[in-house]
Amino acid sequence: MKDEARGAQDPAVEMEARESGDELPGPKNPARPGPDTTARISAMKRAIGDAERVIVLTHDNPDPDAIASAAGLGFLLEKATGLPVTLAFGGIVGRAENRALLEELGLDFERVESLEFPPSAAVALVDTQPRAGNNSLPPGQIATIVIDHHPVRPESSAAPYSDVRPEYGACASMIVEFLRASKLEPDRQLATALFYGIQSETMDLGREASKAELDASLYLYPRSDPAALSRIRHARVPRAVYRSIHAGLEQAWSRGGVVCVPAGRLDYPDIVAQLADLFLRVDDVDWVIAAGRYRDGLYLSLRTLNPDAHAGDLVRRVVGDRGSAGGHGEMAGARLDVSRLSADEYDELLSSLFDEFCAELGVADEPRIPLVPPITGGSPQTAGPSGRVES
Repeated sequence: MKDEARGAQDPAVEMEARESGDELPGPKNPARPGPDTTARISAMKRAIGDAERVIVLTHDNPDPDAIASAAGLGFLLEKATGLPVTLAFGGIVGRAENRALLEELGLDFERVESLEFPPSAAVALVDTQPRAGNNSLPPGQIATIVIDHHPVRPESSAAPYSDVRPEYGACASMIVEFLRASKLEPDRQLATALFYGIQSETMDLGREASKAELDASLYLYPRSDPAALSRIRHARVPRAVYRSIHAGLEQAWSRGGVVCVPAGRLDYPDIVAQLADLFLRVDDVDWVIAAGRYRDGLYLSLRTLNPDAHAGDLVRRVVGDRGSAGGHGEMAGARLDVSRLSADEYDELLSSLFDEFCAELGVADEPRIPLVPPITGGSPQTAGPSGRVES
C-alpha cells in the first residue's frame, strides 16, 4: 500500500518497459507526441553532427525549470547520440528549494567558471537564449542547440537547431515531449525533477500553464516520488531569507495596487523572486516590483496576477539599454550592472526605476504609502524614494 501511494512500479515491470520503449502502466497517459516531435529530435541530432561531447548550459542562478530541463535534455542527448554530456550553469543556486532539488535527486552540475568549451563540443542552451544577458555562454561561442519557452530572440536563429515556444508555460514540458517521442522512460529522480520544475514555474499550473504543462504533469506525477517532492517544497530555509523578508517588510511601499520592495543587499540573487512571489499574495495588490543588490548587480523581479499584463515587455521598456531584461506575461526579471555606482547613485537609480514602473502602470500620481504601517500606530506616513518612512 505504501508503494502504491508513492506511485512505485514493480521493478520487473519497470525494467521491461524501459527495455521495450513502452510507457509504464498506471493512470491514463496523455497521447504520445507525434511525428513532428520525432522530427525535431532528428534535427537536434543532425545539429550536433561530429561533436565529441555536449555541454548543456542553463541560465545563471538556475531555477527548478532550468535545472530539470537541463537534466532531462542531458539524458535525452546522451541516449540519442552516445556522447558524454556535461550539465552546467553560471552563478549560484541559492534558494533553499532549488538546492534541495539538486541534493535530493543527486543531479550533477558543473560551475561554468571551471568549465572549458573546446571546439569539439556542442553547446545546448536550455531555458535561455543567446545574448539574453542571463547566461554564461562565453563570448564568441555559438550555441548548437537552443531550447526555451521565453519570447524569441533574433540571435537564436543562428543556432543550427533552435526550438523556442513562448506559448509553453515551462521549458520542462518541451523536454517531456522529447523523452516520450524518443520512448525514453525517465527514472523516478528525473521524473520528480521535471514534475517539480513544471509546478514551480507555473505555480502549480495556475500561472501561464498550457495544455503541454497539464499533459506533462499527468504523465510525470505517477512516475515521481511524492516524499521527495514534499522534502523539496518544504526545504529548510536559511536565515538570510528571513533577513531579506524583514528588510522588505520594513521598506516596501505601495502606490495604488503596485508594491515596490527595495530589499537592500542580498545573500543570493533569486531572493528577489521569492520576495516578489510573497508580496503578490498581499490583499489588493496587482503588481510587485522587488529589487535588491547582489555583488555588482541590481536584480529586479516583477510579478502580477493579470494574465494579459505582458510583464516581460514592461521590464524591457523600463530597463532599456541599462541592463538585460525579459520574461513572460505574469513574471519578469532584469539585471543591471551597478559596479561603478556610489551608494547615492545606486539609490537614485533604484528610485528612478520604481518611479518609471509606476508611471508605466498608471499610478504615478498615487501617494506612496508604507505597505506595513508602523506598529506604534498613528496616522499613515509617506514612504520615501528608497522605501524609508518619512514623517
